[in-house]
Amino acid sequence: MHPKILLLAHDNKIGDSIILTGLLNAIVKVWPNAAIGILCGDTNLVLYKNHPNVKWLHVSPSRSILIRAYASLIARFKKYDYLVYFGLDVNKSSFKKISSLINAKQRILFANPIIKNTSDIVLEGPWSNCHISNRHFTFLRWIGSKIKHYHYDIKLNKNIERIAKNELGKSELSKNIIINGRGSSKDKCLSDEWISQLIISLRKYYPKHQFLILSTSKKNELSLSDKYSKIDGNLKIVPYKDSIDSNLAVIKHVDAVITTDTYAVHAAVAWNIPVLALYSINAIRDNHHVIFGPKSERYIQIIPPKKGIEAISIKETVNAFKRLMKKKKIQECKYL
Repeated sequence: MHPKILLLAHDNKIGDSIILTGLLNAIVKVWPNAAIGILCGDTNLVLYKNHPNVKWLHVSPSRSILIRAYASLIARFKKYDYLVYFGLDVNKSSFKKISSLINAKQRILFANPIIKNTSDIVLEGPWSNCHISNRHFTFLRWIGSKIKHYHYDIKLNKNIERIAKNELGKSELSKNIIINGRGSSKDKCLSDEWISQLIISLRKYYPKHQFLILSTSKKNELSLSDKYSKIDGNLKIVPYKDSIDSNLAVIKHVDAVITTDTYAVHAAVAWNIPVLALYSINAIRDNHHVIFGPKSERYIQIIPPKKGIEAISIKETVNAFKRLMKKKKIQECKYL
């Protein structure tokens, strides 16, 4: 077979895009002559542009429906056999517009559209109650794959990875621990004061470890450097870069991750790095800790009893981190 397959990653989400990378090698193992295209944004582009199994990239540099429509029209000229979309929002006008413009022979979906094309294939399942990668695994089974485990497959630029590794400056006697306290919404963000207290508390147990804090902008980098340099001499602010692959390269070469954002969770999972995920109370309401939680051998998730991520105490966080670092295998979700 020589199928042309277009995978939709137009929402530009880094976490979802990391999960999507697990398809690329697996598809080619079943269909060695498959030509894979991806419709993505300008941020998650970095997850695909270095992958040898991606033949075509259709980039939408804006969330504007007009810009997405133009990228979809370019994709149309490839005459795809399959359009594969793992989202459940198949009745949104943006998806319907994009899908119509691409005009693939068949759509592979995971939810029933109100208006269904005669050629549509819907792979139904309890998707709101299981990890999002189950959808990807189901698709692979549908095409005939016999893989037993679904693994993410991030390919980074070698030069960017080398720079990130050199910046860490890790010694054999210490470990590098990333702290990412910036989430996608206010109730998922940790204050600088909370992070400061966490570092002070962790330092009692890990006197030689280097803590690294991810910055979200150049201004934020300078502000963090000013605040934290007085707290701990063995602490480093990861320099801000416009492209997310720099942070991914740093995450790849650390020893553990503490984060409130699922993109860092999935990045850690890609390399089986121990990860402590601090989620908001809304994680339970949205089943977020199940659908978008870590799927690896070493992780702990903590969910507070009320709104606001800082309802998780410093003491609880430190104790969880100690458990995470002590055990070679741990898979724990704790509701406070």
